[in-house]
Amino acid sequence: MKILRNYVVAEHISPFLVTLGGLTAVLLLGNILKFGELVVAKGVSIIDLLRLLIYLVPSLFSFTLPMACLVAMVLAFSRLNTDFELIAMRASGVSPARLIPPMVMLGLVLSMILVVLNDRVIPASHLAYRRQLKAIGIKQPAAYLEAGTFMKDFPPYIIFVYQVQGTTLHDIRIYEPQANGPTRTIIASRGEFERIPGKRGVQLKLYSGSADEWNQENPLAFYKVAFSTYVMNLHSDQDDPERLGKKLKEMTFGELIQERRKLAVQDIETFPVSLELHRKIASAFAPLIFMLFGLNFGLRLQRYERLMTYVWILALFIGYYLAGIGMNAVALKGWMTPAVSMWVPNLFSAVVASVLLAETVQR
Repeated sequence: MKILRNYVVAEHISPFLVTLGGLTAVLLLGNILKFGELVVAKGVSIIDLLRLLIYLVPSLFSFTLPMACLVAMVLAFSRLNTDFELIAMRASGVSPARLIPPMVMLGLVLSMILVVLNDRVIPASHLAYRRQLKAIGIKQPAAYLEAGTFMKDFPPYIIFVYQVQGTTLHDIRIYEPQANGPTRTIIASRGEFERIPGKRGVQLKLYSGSADEWNQENPLAFYKVAFSTYVMNLHSDQDDPERLGKKLKEMTFGELIQERRKLAVQDIETFPVSLELHRKIASAFAPLIFMLFGLNFGLRLQRYERLMTYVWILALFIGYYLAGIGMNAVALKGWMTPAVSMWVPNLFSAVVASVLLAETVQR
């Protein structure tokens, strides 16, 4: 039985790795295309963008690893069915039920790996991703300046740009609100960002426009000044990416528990922290759930049912994560506690998969 167990487990390794790599690559593709535009049109360093992609990969594993478990299970048992190896096992007196424990143990091991990823790796990579984005924004503000939106990263200024072409900005409006007076406005037809050598922050060069300047005789009034070139030194409120604070999704389990205790002492609502903590732990057991469903699909699979089986796989994957989103909404409504709501999809799926698996084995 040991030889047979190792053989069946080995049959799952290749499809698991291929599916995991393929799904991760597909999810990365959209980001690669977007990042490619930043390199070509806006001069962002390829090295900086490669770091972004590397930091993005761990967070994708929380989706691709469970899906790879399900697909690998179906592909492996499909091959065993096609080559009549499952029939040969039954003819040799080996019940399909004896194949279940090693597969369940494998799913549990993968779930424990995902627990570690959710606790340590994914939070750290998400924080590193945000810091890298901030670093790129400091070096190349135009890279992430979107036309038609207000940019508030350089207080006290609010920047609005109608059009961005590469590193050049067109039709620029800059507003400087005053606490006890009118808002100062700067208008320019064109502009571009430049780094300030040896210093943090950036320099914004504006061309062909006008600026409000304070009237010395009446500090609450402005007068218009036309300019051909106007230079502004801008400093972000968070020039140092390393000073970015952690969001809840970027905290480890221990940090979330400490944060919850600290908020409770300060008599502050701890609900969001509890929801994030239970979401991270519960979602890590998706590989085990999908392994149970994969066993059921694989043992039932017939040649003529392959297409329908993959439709069921897609429906299961979408349904599981939609259920997670729905239970998150239920918790936000206050109808269930986070400890209950985040575990409902797992518990319900485990019961359904176990019942179906028992029925499959009996057949």
